[in-house]
Amino acid sequence: MKTADALVRMVDALGFCFAFTGEAAYPIPAAFDHLGTRSEGRKWEWMWGWKDELAEKKRLYYGKLLVRKPTFVSMKMLPTFYATFGRAGDADDYLEDVRAGRLSEIARRIIEFLAVNGETQTKRMRAALGITSQEGKSDYAKAIEELQRLMYVARVRAVGEGREDYNYTYDLFVRRYPETVRAAERASSAGAMTALLAHLLHLAGGVSEARVTKLFDWSEDRVAHVARGLEMKKALVRADGLLVLPRLG
Repeated sequence: MKTADALVRMVDALGFCFAFTGEAAYPIPAAFDHLGTRSEGRKWEWMWGWKDELAEKKRLYYGKLLVRKPTFVSMKMLPTFYATFGRAGDADDYLEDVRAGRLSEIARRIIEFLAVNGETQTKRMRAALGITSQEGKSDYAKAIEELQRLMYVARVRAVGEGREDYNYTYDLFVRRYPETVRAAERASSAGAMTALLAHLLHLAGGVSEARVTKLFDWSEDRVAHVARGLEMKKALVRADGLLVLPRLG
């Protein structure tokens, strides 16, 4: 592919894929590997611009999801990812994750800051939160990744020119993608997880439960439950320690 439109078509066809480099342990396509040029410089130039441009226009979703790596998700598939969390999209949804220790203190502060201030450049938000030390900046970066993975916060646009000024603006996921949150209301968490696992098998052919756990950051118990459900529906079989499409088993 050589155009942004071609990238959108690819992501729409796949549902989700790695944005840049893939992982050998996870047989999922990586968009970077399918760029139609041998020039590494051109590949980075294309992808670096497209990931921001297309996400800003909501033609695809870009964030750290699969194995916490940069990931593209089609807009049609995005509600399924959101529905796996089983949240209603209420303003206080995050409090349960704070109490359970799934969200750090800095992550909580970021959510509450964005709830009041709306879309904000990450450098300005970090300064407003009084985060100045290197350790604090590192914890802040981890919190932003954590919040993207749990779909509490989403990138909106890239701003600034040059390496020193380049950064992103962020907003609450529910405010950035209200249509996604509404669409997710029609699906249960278990149903969404089942749909994602089934889709993964169609992309990969076969994968171990351990890999599914790490890929989507799901618990072992929930992966086992979802896999059993698909097995009962004859949508997968087990072969050599893998969950496999029936036609391949």
